[in-house]
Amino acid sequence: MRCAVLFDIDGTLLYARGIGRAAFGAAFEAAYGVPYPNLGKLCFVGATDSSVVRAMAAECGVATTPAREEHFFLRLAHAIDAGLSQNKPLVYPGVPELLGCLTRRGHTLGLITGNVRATAWSKLRHAGLDHAFSFGAYGDDHHERPAIARIALSRVPSNAAVRLLIGDTPLDVQAAHANGLKAVAVATGWVSADELAAAGADLVLPDFADAAAAAARIETLF
Repeated sequence: MRCAVLFDIDGTLLYARGIGRAAFGAAFEAAYGVPYPNLGKLCFVGATDSSVVRAMAAECGVATTPAREEHFFLRLAHAIDAGLSQNKPLVYPGVPELLGCLTRRGHTLGLITGNVRATAWSKLRHAGLDHAFSFGAYGDDHHERPAIARIALSRVPSNAAVRLLIGDTPLDVQAAHANGLKAVAVATGWVSADELAAAGADLVLPDFADAAAAAARIETLF
């Protein structure tokens, strides 16, 4: 049976150049009818879009509903796509080569991300990485990362078995282990290699710049 690998997006594959913060503010005001006063204090590291917008609504004292969240997600995806059209994401060194290497070796690649589906694919498309992935689960599937990983496992193609999850935060490590997966952590995001090791990652990489070496080390965990 083929092996499948789950990848996080932000901080792992690419950096969206900070456009998300302003997009969250615009989408929140459009969907909830009030401005959010503390955009600079929003923390996105390891978070899901669902959990962030619910926290924003609670802080502003407004009710969140499925309809409002759906409206928010639509506005958010539109704002982020427009921003990325003007300023392409930064793809981390070695990422395209790593994805290509794993694919050529017969592995199936999927996504586990806190981004809502439309935003996830917008980022990947603008980064030129969308062709590499065949399944995934997203921040509009669930507000907690371990549950998103569990949903991704239910969507893996029938001829593949997921072995590991690659991310850049302790929450990615937690999501992997909660679902019986090995956790590979890469220190290209906002968490240091030491912190990722302390969180229990099975393998910590500084980056993917040497894609062939990274692929070889990843494959030792299959």
